[in-house]
Amino acid sequence: MKKLIIACSATLMLISCSSSKHLNVIVYNQADFDRNKEIIEINKSSVVNKLGLKTNERFILLDHDSNQVDFQIASNSNQSTDSLLIFPVSVKANSKASYTIKKGIPAPFQSKAYGRFVPERKDDYCWENDRIAFRVYGPTLQATGEISSGIDVWTKRTDKLIINKWYADDLTGKQSYHTDHGEGLDMYKVGPTLGAGATTPFVNQKLWFSKNFVSYEILDNGPLRTTVKLNYASFPADKTEISETRIITLDANSQLNKITLIYNFKGNTLPVATGIVTRNSKEEKKLISTGKNYFLHAEPTDSINGELYEAVIGEKSFTNILEKDNHILGIQQVNPNEKYTYYQGAGWNKWGFETFDAWGEYVKQF
Repeated sequence: MKKLIIACSATLMLISCSSSKHLNVIVYNQADFDRNKEIIEINKSSVVNKLGLKTNERFILLDHDSNQVDFQIASNSNQSTDSLLIFPVSVKANSKASYTIKKGIPAPFQSKAYGRFVPERKDDYCWENDRIAFRVYGPTLQATGEISSGIDVWTKRTDKLIINKWYADDLTGKQSYHTDHGEGLDMYKVGPTLGAGATTPFVNQKLWFSKNFVSYEILDNGPLRTTVKLNYASFPADKTEISETRIITLDANSQLNKITLIYNFKGNTLPVATGIVTRNSKEEKKLISTGKNYFLHAEPTDSINGELYEAVIGEKSFTNILEKDNHILGIQQVNPNEKYTYYQGAGWNKWGFETFDAWGEYVKQF
């Protein structure tokens, strides 16, 4: 899994050069494949302290060829007192790359990650990067009777940010985002399911669904990372009352979200299921691939719009992976108020992943 490989086997060195007041960052890639435009994190305070920056002083980030590299100061979900410096790195297999941080005024960055609340479309929350877009559903839609805590996918074949344009065009009647006009489309159907990788309690071998989110807080919003915290009203899972907080992070150049869940409930542990809905007919072969900590699925082929592939990757192995109630489910046990983190996302055979096998290779290298 990409995020763990970076943390465990890719070494990050910060070398302070006091005489010239710059900081060298060396990133080692010990994997047998290249890492391209992969977001890494450094505590901002370590940069500020080593460079001796004053409150209003700024810095720039340079690659090996002295070209400026985009970066972002992002929130740190593991430590509220210190923010993160994040930036993309490209490192060849079994190789290293060096970057330099020094005082300076950074050039303007083009945003590659963005999310927003969409009150004009019944309180959706939608977010995207330069590869893909996602959506979850809010309280106004729930009031109409459409209840879902599942995750929706919008396929893209443009690196431009499109959600504002697609919503405006759809709501004004100019053109529907359910039809591909050259940039991609919303071809995915969620309904009262987990969609493309949401999680819900799995008590007594039954899925207990929450409803639509009730509030949100944007923690990061570009240019390289967008993060939102969603709160869900309490709901019953058999005899246990549960409330959920869901933190979703999407980085530039990634097909997958990082999702951190916190369940509040009385008791010792709670079985939960992270899942992908399956819609294949009895006549159509289901494409499914599983490992100890991941599972993949291919949506039924659309003769016009092609094939959509989904994936879920756990930070640790699932206790069980099974098919039940038209879902592929990865089962875990969580403790009250303890973080449960995993990754979910999708790919499209019309942009980046021509086959299910190509999607599987991407996931295995993540």
